[in-house]
Amino acid sequence: MESFKRLQYIYKIIKDFYPELLRSEASTLFFNFMETTNLKSIDLPNQVIYSPYKKQRVNGQKIGFETPNRINKKYDSVITSIPKSHEEALGQIAQAYQKIKFGGVLFIEGSKRYGIDSIVKALSKKINIEHLSSKAHGKIAIIKVTSTKEKAFAKWLGYASPSQNNEGFFSMPGLFSYNRIDPASKFLASIFDDQINGQVIDSGAGWGYLSSKILKKCSMVESITLIDHDQRAIDCAKKNIESDKARFKWIDISEIHELGRNFDTAICNPPFHSSKGRSIALGQSFITAAYESLTSTGCLLLVANIQLPYENKIKALFNDFEIYSQNKYFKIILAKRPKRHYDVV
Repeated sequence: MESFKRLQYIYKIIKDFYPELLRSEASTLFFNFMETTNLKSIDLPNQVIYSPYKKQRVNGQKIGFETPNRINKKYDSVITSIPKSHEEALGQIAQAYQKIKFGGVLFIEGSKRYGIDSIVKALSKKINIEHLSSKAHGKIAIIKVTSTKEKAFAKWLGYASPSQNNEGFFSMPGLFSYNRIDPASKFLASIFDDQINGQVIDSGAGWGYLSSKILKKCSMVESITLIDHDQRAIDCAKKNIESDKARFKWIDISEIHELGRNFDTAICNPPFHSSKGRSIALGQSFITAAYESLTSTGCLLLVANIQLPYENKIKALFNDFEIYSQNKYFKIILAKRPKRHYDVV
């Protein structure tokens, strides 16, 4: 809601000070907005939504926006909302700046909770901020594009491209545990062996660590399908995994039913934080997704923080489950034989 209030204020600023952006031939790009459903109420011409997240793209299409997979043109104005990760935010701003025509305007909004103050400070050292406003527990920075040869953001662009992390895998800021292997995933990978075979699905695959270990340790695997809602994660995973057995799908977890119940094993290290904070329901949605993707004799291997209460959900959807392994911090749950609609309690 605070972000929407800042967006409404940006619209007022445009009407008062940048009327050229309201011309019928003008174009506006909303770049990396997490909440897209309110954008329809901002009456700017030729609005386009870009997001690496599949759900945001689908929502944008539902409200009638153009939603390109990649951005291959420039716009009169670009409005971007910064994410929580500082380096991701810097990369996002650099990308947004590249998408503006000469004479166009970049609007950057963000909350204090997400570090907009430090972003503005970093911005002011790189380029002239034409206008700065405080609004709804956040700030709005406005930059006019006055040069087609601007080099100010060259370093920041590096944050928006895949590069090798501390463990030698391609990743980038904004992806989960982007600079190192997550210890929970490492714990799950430690039990992989040739008992895992057939068709495998890696839900929320990120930059591909679990799938890469499956392919190295489990020779009986026929194929592995990596799914993630973030296009950037899929792009990185493709760089990390060069195998004819790998399949890559950019889909939201809610779309997993489109793949059918064709998998023998599902593996996942489900997220339990959303943009709004801790969310047990988010992790539970991955358990439901595994249930929906597995054959009747399939199994789920899930790793989670030891205190997360996933057992009741798993018990409702699977005929058998056990704590396969655990340490002080994490537990691996093995669930077998998904119940079907006629016998789910």
